[in-house]
Amino acid sequence: MNPKQFRHQSLGLKSIKIVANNEWRAFKHNKGLLLSMLMEPLITYGLLVMALNENLSAVHYAGLTISYNKYALTGVLTFFMTTQMSQAMYRSTVDKEYGLLAIKFTNGVQPWHYITGMSFFPMIGLLFQSSILLILGGFTGGIYNIGLLLLSFLVLLISLEFWSALGIILSTRISSYEQRDIVMTLLFSPISYAAPTLYVFNSHSPFIIKVLSAINPLSYQLKAIRTVAFGIFNWIDILIAIVITLFMIVIAQFILKRMPLTLSER
Repeated sequence: MNPKQFRHQSLGLKSIKIVANNEWRAFKHNKGLLLSMLMEPLITYGLLVMALNENLSAVHYAGLTISYNKYALTGVLTFFMTTQMSQAMYRSTVDKEYGLLAIKFTNGVQPWHYITGMSFFPMIGLLFQSSILLILGGFTGGIYNIGLLLLSFLVLLISLEFWSALGIILSTRISSYEQRDIVMTLLFSPISYAAPTLYVFNSHSPFIIKVLSAINPLSYQLKAIRTVAFGIFNWIDILIAIVITLFMIVIAQFILKRMPLTLSER
């Protein structure tokens, strides 16, 4: 067989299970990461949001009047979603650095199989953190409607695929963990705080904030999550979140198909 044809062989959907199973084993054996993920909801919601809730009045959002902690809880969910991008970057960087990506691709794992399987690690992490947040929200009255909030998790997971695919794309240009940390520092803060995660933007917001929010994909994903979580169900918002996720997956697949494969990096 011509070696050039190896990359075009496919194991089918079985390859998604193989990649995802490997990610599951990596996740459950990373005890330090689990502890870190446990602390983030406690700090972000348990300390920051609840402290602000004592000093802020009710929030007016899309015709609704809700307490601040209910509004901010959905924003905290998106914090976790964007930070999980670092896990996709980390795992993909490991694959690329040690030649595992080349081995997977030449043994029947197609790019979209890889993207789907590699999303399993950040997905489990997000669900773990969301579970902790649900418990905190339940005890503090931070849940608007438990059924609607659980339904909004579907939009949350769809949006997570956007960030996982973006993390995989960035990993193709990253050769060290130091570079990954720098990229996350430069991306996470502007993206997370240029969207209405913990506050409400209005007509009096500074122009630069309006511009950053308008070009920030997280703003649209957050609107889609909140339209479900608060029972508004604006289907245009939901459709936008789905479309930008599909767009990023297509870009990631295009890049992975054409990137050079090596068995090691120096």
